[in-house]
Amino acid sequence: MAMVERATERVTVLMTPTERQSLERKAAAAGVTISDLVRRSVDGYDPDAQEEMRQLAALAVELDQSNRAAARALDDALEAVAATLAEVGSRRRA
Repeated sequence: MAMVERATERVTVLMTPTERQSLERKAAAAGVTISDLVRRSVDGYDPDAQEEMRQLAALAVELDQSNRAAARALDDALEAVAATLAEVGSRRRA
């Protein structure tokens, strides 16, 4: 059976009253103690993942710009096809 390590070390963190209230609200909403919330947050934080998220965000912006450009090009192509069809139709009637 795996042994569970007991928390014995204390870390003091200074924060504003507003930050403390926010921390208390988040812990209460999660149904955990402030200590548990802080430990879970520390465990979940990975600086490498933060860089990956920044890179993904930049790629998302590029993808959005590319999609918008493709949509504009498609709209232009559809307009050109409609104009061509109208021209062909008018020549057939003439």
